[in-house]
Amino acid sequence: MYAELPTDVTDQVLNGLFIPPCPATLTAIMQEARHPETNLQKVAQLINQDAGMVAPLLKLANSPLVGLRTKVTSVLQATNILGMKNTLNLVRNIALRQSLKGNGQSFDKFWERSTLTAAVAEKLTAALPGISADDAYVAALFHDCGIPVLMHKFSDYRKTVMAGNKAGIPLIETENMHLQTNHAVVGNILTRIWGLPAPVYQAILYHHDATIFQSPKDPGRKAVCDLAGLIHMAECVVDEHLNVMEKEWPAIAATVLGHFELDEQEFNELKSDMLAYLGSE
Repeated sequence: MYAELPTDVTDQVLNGLFIPPCPATLTAIMQEARHPETNLQKVAQLINQDAGMVAPLLKLANSPLVGLRTKVTSVLQATNILGMKNTLNLVRNIALRQSLKGNGQSFDKFWERSTLTAAVAEKLTAALPGISADDAYVAALFHDCGIPVLMHKFSDYRKTVMAGNKAGIPLIETENMHLQTNHAVVGNILTRIWGLPAPVYQAILYHHDATIFQSPKDPGRKAVCDLAGLIHMAECVVDEHLNVMEKEWPAIAATVLGHFELDEQEFNELKSDMLAYLGSE
C-alpha cells in the first residue's frame, strides 16, 4: 500500500487552510449505509431533516445523467428508486458543492466537469470488471476537490494557474512552486477527513503521479492505480465532450491503457460509447 502523508506534512498544509468538515447529514447517512440492516426510509428521513439538501437531491436525481425513467417528487421515492449507493453518491455530490461554495467565486463549470467525470468513470467500470462503480464515481467526483479549497485560500490562484498553463508548466508544479502544496495533497486530506475509502483518497493523492503505475502488484496498489487510471480516461472523454484541450491524457495515455490492457482502438470505442452517452443527455 502507498504511504500516507506524514503528520507533519499534513499539519503544514493545514496551517491557515480551511478544510470543510464532513457535513452532519452526510456523516449520518454514511453511518446508516454501514449498518447491517440498512434502512432507506431512515436515509430519507435524515435527508429531509436537512432543508438545504432536499431540493438539490431531487434536482440531481431527475437530471438526465442519473437517467431515471420516472420523475421523482419526494426524497423517499428517490431513495427507493436509486438505492443506497446511488443516493449516497448524490448526497456526496451535493455536500461537496455546498461545502466548497462561497467567497464570491463561481464554480459552476468546475462542478459540471466533476459531475460529468464522475458519471463517465462510473459507466466505464462496466467494461473493466473488478472495479467498484461506487468508488469510481466518488474518486472522480472528488479528485480535484482541492482546487476550490485552494481558491478560497489564495485569491490569485486562478491567475497563477493560468500563467503557469500558458508557460506550459504542469498544474501540480505551478501549485507546489507558488503555494507550497497542491490540490492532490489537499484533496487527499479532505477525503480522509470525510471518511471516504482508502483507495479513493490514495488515488486522489497520486492521480498526477504516473510512477504509481510502474509496480501495481499487490491488490491495494492495483485498486489505487485502477481508480487513478479511470480518472484519466473519464477526464479525456469529458474534455472532448466539452471541447476542452486535453492537457494530461496525451502524456499518460500509453501508461493508463497498458495498465488496463487496452489498445488504442479499444479505448476509442469505449470513448465513443461514453461520448454518445453524454451527447444523449
